[in-house]
Amino acid sequence: MPDRMELTFTPEDRYARLRLISWWDQDLLRAAKVLVVGAGTLGNEILKNLALLGVGHIFLVDMDRVELSNLSRAVLFRATDEGKFKAKVAAVRLREINPELEVVPIVGNINFEVGLGLFRHVDVVIGGGG
Repeated sequence: MPDRMELTFTPEDRYARLRLISWWDQDLLRAAKVLVVGAGTLGNEILKNLALLGVGHIFLVDMDRVELSNLSRAVLFRATDEGKFKAKVAAVRLREINPELEVVPIVGNINFEVGLGLFRHVDVVIGGGG
């Protein structure tokens, strides 16, 4: 019978369940820099999951504002957010989900207003918009 690795964790550890996965590296996630382009329906789900997983740094680019029609599809927005920039609202909500998260909202068009330097600065780029 193969040796079993004993894993211990404290109940206070937010990522205790994830650490039960033998190959999981929470420190790697905490150090990761992720660029998410788009904070609409798909972007909301991506961002929520990255925050819950404990990714340490998120750069969020979106140029749109929250509309009432977004509320039926996007968990990070509220009716009181109507007219506000999606990137800024999402950043606030992500910090509520995970106060350890560093999130940088960038209001702008990824094609014309964000330089290539940002792409070089991150580990992963995820498209969250259509």
